[in-house]
Amino acid sequence: MTLSSSGAKIGIDARSLSAGPPGIATYVSNLIRCLPYLDPLRVIFPRNNFLWNQVRVPLTFRARDWAAYHAPAYTAPLLDCRPLILTVHDVSYLANPDWYPYRIDSLRLRYYTASLKRARRIIVPSDFSRTEILRFFPQLESRIRRVYQGVSREDFFPDPVGADSVRRELSLPDTFLLHVGDIHRRRNVPMAVEVSKRIGIPLVLVGNPLCGGEQFQNWPLRFSRVSTDRLRGLYSAAVALVYPSLYEGFGLPIMEAMACGLPVVAANAACLPEVCGDAAVVIAPDVQSLYEGIQRVKEDPDRYRQAGLARSREFSWETTARETEEVYSEIVPGLR
Repeated sequence: MTLSSSGAKIGIDARSLSAGPPGIATYVSNLIRCLPYLDPLRVIFPRNNFLWNQVRVPLTFRARDWAAYHAPAYTAPLLDCRPLILTVHDVSYLANPDWYPYRIDSLRLRYYTASLKRARRIIVPSDFSRTEILRFFPQLESRIRRVYQGVSREDFFPDPVGADSVRRELSLPDTFLLHVGDIHRRRNVPMAVEVSKRIGIPLVLVGNPLCGGEQFQNWPLRFSRVSTDRLRGLYSAAVALVYPSLYEGFGLPIMEAMACGLPVVAANAACLPEVCGDAAVVIAPDVQSLYEGIQRVKEDPDRYRQAGLARSREFSWETTARETEEVYSEIVPGLR
């Protein structure tokens, strides 16, 4: 392993690479790729997240002599492992617990809160998430750093050959709308379904049904997980990415779709206007507005294709890594 100039290693929780949410796995894998002094703790996802964080991580911290530890998704060790960097993608569990896709109870909320308060630095993927944390914990302002997430142009680019292949391999219709992301209440997928029926274009779903998304378990055009090549083909084949989510911290599918030249129709909620800029059709999260937004894309697809491609070039994992390294350097002297 190549170390930093100071010889320091920083541990990072890499459980997501074996069996975690795809968005977290993408985030972690790109940080590891770009920052060679990160020392990933790779294990099969444990049954008890709390005990793993309180026992396995502190033991590994000492054994590997880490200079700091990065917990990339909400929860962290509450013992030792200092200094601690914590990434919090959003706080839907506080803002609207009904939108949180996993079981939530008072113990889990207390653990999330304790992790936040213990961290020396808190990384968030948008100004929206920063504002949301400060709404609940104004005393943490000095610790929060906004670092936008990115997109890999090696993985996501316009791919007409891949589009033809994915239509054939997955038996897809020639024309379809696309939604990418695990399916739960805040993703607002039933509204997208209603609009797809009204407009007469089938909806393809990529993601797993979680709490609140059970009705899509047997959706005929749903795919749980697809390879990066197939996902690029889906983005390249669709008419539009429909993303009427009510609450997001960043929204990686938006950036991936734009990088593939796919027009985006997204809700004007949470961080989505911040991420989309002027490159997408941003609409109120209701049926009529989504219907009109898709019609706008159909009438002038090249405009939104070009705008999305230009917007995606403003985001990269290399920039994410560089800005994350700046956060590390605040608490690990001589890191760079």
